[in-house]
Amino acid sequence: MIRCYVTGSLPRPRELIEVTRAYDRNKASKEELEKAFQESTKKVIEAQVQAGLDYIIDGMLKWQDLLRPLTENLEGVQAGGLARWFNNNTFYRRPIILGPLCRTRNIIAKITYTELMPKDRPWKVILPAPYTFVRLSENKFYKSERELMFAYAEILNEEIKNLSEAGFKYVQLSEPALVYNPFEEAIPKDTLTDIEEALRTSLKNVDIRCCLQTFFGDFTRILPEALEFPVDDLGIDLYETNLKELKEYSFDKKGVALGLIDARSSLVEDEKGLLKVANEIIEAIYPSKIQDIFICPNCDLEFLPWERAEEKIRVMGRVARILARGQP
Repeated sequence: MIRCYVTGSLPRPRELIEVTRAYDRNKASKEELEKAFQESTKKVIEAQVQAGLDYIIDGMLKWQDLLRPLTENLEGVQAGGLARWFNNNTFYRRPIILGPLCRTRNIIAKITYTELMPKDRPWKVILPAPYTFVRLSENKFYKSERELMFAYAEILNEEIKNLSEAGFKYVQLSEPALVYNPFEEAIPKDTLTDIEEALRTSLKNVDIRCCLQTFFGDFTRILPEALEFPVDDLGIDLYETNLKELKEYSFDKKGVALGLIDARSSLVEDEKGLLKVANEIIEAIYPSKIQDIFICPNCDLEFLPWERAEEKIRVMGRVARILARGQP
């Protein structure tokens, strides 16, 4: 019942970075650039397979940011200026909502290297969740953020259904805005209710496992309400969450994705330390001993050089295997 996967974009290997820079200087062709993307995608997929990860992503190496594929392919949206990605030294293009959201084509399946994905491992896909999409957008059309959130949830539902048909078995809805809270302001209860209903809309009639992955903030700030969200798993950034408070809740009705690996630090974690923390949390939040647990990074590994991210992926795989064997 203990498995592992990555929770976001992987960093581009050095070879791909060199070719993309050459392409930007008109010193490499489109064909050379595409070949570099394919070779690097094979490399990051193989690293996940070798580390024993249970769900595989293609690395999302072509994604400029989490929102960009939707920003550039949905009608009613225009890519705006650069904005800081929460409190990191990375940026995203702010979606500007100018009209009714409309999805006229399959988006994510078309930009994913499904032909390179392993046939013997289930595939995972990562998408921006409703609340985060709304909070990071500039709304110039809908009457309220709530109206925009439900319009996006309908789009998300269509996209997830297509991904399920394309062979994906797991969808992660990334929701950092739900817990990122630099001003320590609590999200109103009625907003949490709207988020729950938007998730229900997003996953209506969908036959695919789903995780709501939070990061950059304290997960306990949305408890106990999050335990009623209509998802299979809840993702927790253990480096931002109050672990003492977390252990006071029972997760027997939900799986959890424990963000044990710090994707914003270049230091490679001590496996014994990770095992100790994981065992303490599992023992506390699963009083019935029914467990459905994923070991994962706390957020995207793209903040690190590829070589260091690969080391952390191997550590994560080893920790998950040790936990699965029931060893302390």
